[in-house]
Amino acid sequence: MKNCPQCGKPRQGETFKCPVCQVFYSQIDEILYEEQQLLERRSLSGRLKNVWAAADRQAALKQLRADLWRETPLKTKITLLTIFAFVFALIVSVL
Repeated sequence: MKNCPQCGKPRQGETFKCPVCQVFYSQIDEILYEEQQLLERRSLSGRLKNVWAAADRQAALKQLRADLWRETPLKTKITLLTIFAFVFALIVSVL
């Protein structure tokens, strides 16, 4: 869509919303915008932005760490714990 359906202002670039009235240009643009926001919230950089913007950063970071551990697959957890145990065994044997 070339113009805003509400105010008629021409579209500037690849934006999803009209800069004047904040209306989506089409339903497809609205779906794409929501998908982009969801990906941003789920990415590590998006999560770190939320931690940085939180009033209690320490609690937000602790919650983020707990969420990441809960979302980590079981095979990945087992692999990480095996690597840490192996490195610990190497360090203890050298000392």
